[in-house]
Amino acid sequence: MRKKLYVICNSHLDPVWLWNRSSGRSAWLNTMHSVTRIMDENPDLKFTCSSSALYRYIEECDPALFDRIATLVNAGRWEITGGWEVQSDVILSRPETLIHQAITAKEYFRKKFGVDVKTGYCVDSFGHAAGLPKILNACGFTHYVYSRSQETPGVFNWLADDGSSVTALHILNSYGTGAGMDFLQLAFDKHLASPLEHQTMFFGVGDHGGGISRKELAFIREMQKSHDIVFSTLGEYFEAIKELPLETVTGELGPVFRGCYSNCHEVKRKIARATRKLLTAEKLGVKAGELQEAWIELCFNHFHDILPGTSIREAYEKDVFPGIGMVEHTADKLIDRQIFRHAGSLDTRYMSEGGVFCWNPHPFSHKTIMSFDGFADPNRNNVYFNALCDEKGNEYPLQLMPPATGFGPCGVAWGRLTAVIDLPAMGEKTFAYKVTEKQFPEIGFDRQRALLEKLNFDVCFDDSHTWGFTLTGCDAKLGEAELVSVQEYANGPVCSILRAKYTYHTSTIILDLCAYAGIAEIGARIRLDWHEVRCALKLAWDHGLAHPQFFTGGAADTAARLTQANYDWPAVEWNNGKLLEKCPSTDEYSMIDWCAARDDKSTAAFFAPDLHSCDHRDNRMRLTLNRPVMYADHAPFAPNPLTGWMDMGNSERVLWIARYENMPLCELPHAAQNRLVNGEVREVTAHEPGKMLPDEFFHLQFECKQVVIQELRYAENGQKELTLMNNGEKVSVDVPEVGKITLPAFSLKTVIW
Repeated sequence: MRKKLYVICNSHLDPVWLWNRSSGRSAWLNTMHSVTRIMDENPDLKFTCSSSALYRYIEECDPALFDRIATLVNAGRWEITGGWEVQSDVILSRPETLIHQAITAKEYFRKKFGVDVKTGYCVDSFGHAAGLPKILNACGFTHYVYSRSQETPGVFNWLADDGSSVTALHILNSYGTGAGMDFLQLAFDKHLASPLEHQTMFFGVGDHGGGISRKELAFIREMQKSHDIVFSTLGEYFEAIKELPLETVTGELGPVFRGCYSNCHEVKRKIARATRKLLTAEKLGVKAGELQEAWIELCFNHFHDILPGTSIREAYEKDVFPGIGMVEHTADKLIDRQIFRHAGSLDTRYMSEGGVFCWNPHPFSHKTIMSFDGFADPNRNNVYFNALCDEKGNEYPLQLMPPATGFGPCGVAWGRLTAVIDLPAMGEKTFAYKVTEKQFPEIGFDRQRALLEKLNFDVCFDDSHTWGFTLTGCDAKLGEAELVSVQEYANGPVCSILRAKYTYHTSTIILDLCAYAGIAEIGARIRLDWHEVRCALKLAWDHGLAHPQFFTGGAADTAARLTQANYDWPAVEWNNGKLLEKCPSTDEYSMIDWCAARDDKSTAAFFAPDLHSCDHRDNRMRLTLNRPVMYADHAPFAPNPLTGWMDMGNSERVLWIARYENMPLCELPHAAQNRLVNGEVREVTAHEPGKMLPDEFFHLQFECKQVVIQELRYAENGQKELTLMNNGEKVSVDVPEVGKITLPAFSLKTVIW
């Protein structure tokens, strides 16, 4: 068979990277004007372009250009691909945001162009999660195009653990040819040397746009005289190879650029918080239309040079952080509206001095931590509230913790009102503030002190710059932070805090270990005053497990990082006359929400909402807390100190540390969600029951701990869309208004009713 080359004309357009968003918009417009002109001159040219954010902006500011593109789409010469708002990060992003990428973008493309996009397109993302095929399938995609990963076949069947699959195209050379004629010649020679009979070659100037080079186009025209070369779309290429036998590949495509997992903690923190707030607003019955703009903006900021922390400082400060702030503001306002609407319909006349309304976002019963600054004695009775009381008169301890400020408004007692509240599945309760004579036992500090002995902070050498091109694992340990003091900071019936202070050179670490009544996990709040560079700071836990397995959470998957199947265990090591069992160390790996070391009986886990990098080294599980690097610093170019360093000075990390006995692996995502997603609590006062509004909460209940809710969405037409993730073997759950739903093993399933 004669080798055939399908030339895919495209232009990689980073809307934010080494430039701000305004510059990216300008590149969009300039590139598309250039492309349409050259396509008019060359009737056989075809063009492939992703990202609905680009099309939305062109429609808004240049309707004539938008109409030209629509005409080319109708003629089959302009291919819309991707079906997402942007070419998202797909290694740190949660499945619900990837689902929303498709919800917003595919609907836009159907409405504006009559096109149902079937090909996913992430040609510059830094690794690709093992669960991505099931997310793509759930959103109606059948193919996937990418470039960065370990060695894989050029075209293959990418299979997820639930049996979902997509036909994946691994771009052989590059997604563009904008590095000059020598680069183009090398790319062409590489394709000729490949054994594949049907190949794609991506052609076009990219990164900051540019489109099609006339000079490079002339080179391809010359090559067409002696080779079978056609200008094609991805759809035409996949149609041509659909009968070819393909190899099957499973697992994560990566990892690559491991430094991005822990760059720029601030953007990861803001995005994680905004995501959870939008999901909470959805569960509270906010209609999809009210959240659409917020979801579009949040999806945009999952772009593969934003979430991984690889853009310039100006882009974060001018574009990204204000955009995410809009998302949070929208969600906060709508969450408050929904909660106060519902609370207003209840009879709270039993509250003589006010109280709280509490709502549980989980389909299972939940111990919600209530903690916010408020009045401890609003009516100046000279005695502080010390209990919550429900309608039946049952009393629960209320603890007054030190507030964020040193004084209260108008001299009135002010503090952090803290309680642990038991809530029913996706249900609510109200409690009145009360002063009681009942004595509640103090928690004490035994749990924290035992854990503190097993924790330390490793400092490891890391000079791999922003992307971490050469980073595989943090094995060059520089030292450990020194523990200089331990203080019993607070002790009561609800919470106790053991505060430890560490120093390393000129830097300081404050670790608060927080124990709560009735909650098995220990909360950790870490405040950094960090001034070291070219290093990574890790929280290390000497869990004491012999020969553990090591797992991390991912986007709709659980990744096995260290198992007896993929390593040969060293037998024993002689040390001072004692036999020690040791397990191998791992590289640096990505994680979403959790990582865990496990043996046959015990599980040690970190739950973190916005930390995405970890390893298992020297028989300890380590979570990467900080990796100070310059903004968009790229070796071998000289660094520019004027851009400043990420994650220097004062910052904070919040996580949970858990130890379980006999917990199945499939329940760890549930356990992480249980602690990372807290209930909503708002102060209310006494009032008669008001009118029940039509957007009553939907009450979902199931106690199956291997299944978690990814999303509960209320469409404008009154439909509900529930997406469930099954982290274990085949199981059935009962959904109100729907009935019994069967979830195949490890499946992601959306039900609409």
